[in-house]
Amino acid sequence: MRFSGKTALVTGGAKGIGAGICKMLVQQGAKVIIADIDTAAADSLAAELGNNAVGLQLDVCEEGQWQAAIDYTESHCGQLDILIQSAGISRPASIEDADLNEWRDHMRVHGEGAFLGCKYAVASMKKTGGGSIVNISTVESIRPGPLFTCYGAAKAAQDAVTKTVALHCGEKGYNIRCNSVHPAATYTPLLQQYLDAAEDPATLEKIYAGMQPLNRIATVEEVANCVLFLASEESSFMTGHQMYVDGGVLAKPYPSGEGA
Repeated sequence: MRFSGKTALVTGGAKGIGAGICKMLVQQGAKVIIADIDTAAADSLAAELGNNAVGLQLDVCEEGQWQAAIDYTESHCGQLDILIQSAGISRPASIEDADLNEWRDHMRVHGEGAFLGCKYAVASMKKTGGGSIVNISTVESIRPGPLFTCYGAAKAAQDAVTKTVALHCGEKGYNIRCNSVHPAATYTPLLQQYLDAAEDPATLEKIYAGMQPLNRIATVEEVANCVLFLASEESSFMTGHQMYVDGGVLAKPYPSGEGA
């Protein structure tokens, strides 16, 4: 029960990695606000998790909704201790296929969303003695493939926000830490959509697994465990850190002539 007495707000919390994080936080004693643009899914998960979880509508691109979410957290739970930013979109496209609207959509969700979340979380946390922010990034922000022009760039913008927030809060003495987690291929509804749309899902799944030196796809729980470590006091001397949960992807050099 390492999160007993703590309140966490998780964006994109209704599905995928965000939902896995919410479940584990509740299991370990936290009060959890499941913030998601899909209110029905957030409410459904909250009902499943019990009295220590509540669903809340949040479009991370809208500043007013961020202000309302923080106000709700403070008025109903006392204070915000943990912010997990898991909301995201991913629409693969090369530089030739992507258009400006796709670019802007990705930048709004990952860039502006991370900026607004950190801005209002810091304002709240510094009033109560500190907290922990964990942003869910991706290996594509470190070594993007040719089909992730918009996604890789937007996640790299999120990474820059993470580091600048960590440095600012450290220099100010706010006791607010800000870190990022970088998963590789993980079994989520988004990955399942790619598999379902493929002509040969089994072969595509093997390709995804083969990209990792561990030769398999990560589970949501494996990613969530690392997120909870960074959210907890067990990582109290870690800030501005990029944690790779990638099965060894970023340790593996590209084969000669290979670019993805």
